[in-house]
Amino acid sequence: MVIPNYKLNKNITQADTLPAEFYLNKLAFEKAKDKIFAQSWQFIIDVDALEKNNIFPFSFLRGILNEPLVLTKENNNISCLSNVCTHRAHLAATTICNAKNLHCKYHGRKFSLDGRFSSMPGFEKVENFPAPSDDLTRIPIQTWKNFIFVSLEGGINISSAFEDIQNRIPAFPFSELEHDESSDAEWVIDAHWALYCENYLEGFHVPFVHKGLAKELELGSYETILLDQSVLQIGEGKKEIAILKNPETPNRNIYGLYYWIFPNLMFNFYEWGLSINIIEPITPGQTRIRFLSFPIKSKKQPKEDDSAIGKVELEDQDVVLRVQKGI
Repeated sequence: MVIPNYKLNKNITQADTLPAEFYLNKLAFEKAKDKIFAQSWQFIIDVDALEKNNIFPFSFLRGILNEPLVLTKENNNISCLSNVCTHRAHLAATTICNAKNLHCKYHGRKFSLDGRFSSMPGFEKVENFPAPSDDLTRIPIQTWKNFIFVSLEGGINISSAFEDIQNRIPAFPFSELEHDESSDAEWVIDAHWALYCENYLEGFHVPFVHKGLAKELELGSYETILLDQSVLQIGEGKKEIAILKNPETPNRNIYGLYYWIFPNLMFNFYEWGLSINIIEPITPGQTRIRFLSFPIKSKKQPKEDDSAIGKVELEDQDVVLRVQKGI
């Protein structure tokens, strides 16, 4: 099977929709792993999660890349390292824990928390040892506010979205956000990952799909702004929300700010706090959706009304599944 060459016109007034083959072609899906997702920045955890346990092993994009990595924290310095021991490829860390070093349970090789080789029993007479290759590989990492992002290659610049957030809502209380794991959710749906993202990236469907949400929004003023490697959608509402005020447009009453960060991160700002959607490809026809909730202290994520995130989420999934069947 040949990978199609998809050419899109940068002029939106002349551009066509991607052909159905893009969502079905297995080689195109495989190519996206290296060309898109290995270059992407993925949200891993918030910094607070490393307070009690300074070693956090995880898999980078499980189901598609499955790269074993580990976050470590020492003296407020956070590192991301390959979690593959440089001796025999056993995992260097197997559980979330608090420890002074990384200790491979296969042959006892130890590493400092910044990945440097420390010791190895039985290797006292080995020549040219240790070498730089005995250290754990360091992986690109960046923190923004209280959030940790990791990339295998770091080829995509996502700073534009963060700069826009900072400038647009300077009063938003990031320091007061708390991860509410009880409100987190995860779904696996039988649809291509890009279909879910495309649905998120347009507000035209809101009055047809989200009847409850449509009642809260002033749809005539709905706005989409293109940023570098990201897109912002602005939904105006009927009441004033101080923490979502933009100093440059103080008369606008913002209901929600919806940031999509290429290729699969979604940051949604509301009166009650922040929700994050992470869209993880599994196969061309299967996608994992992870939902994370970060309410502001003393506030809760609404769950019962017709515009609640959980209801809107299931409405979105329903239409995406129907599009997949159509394709």
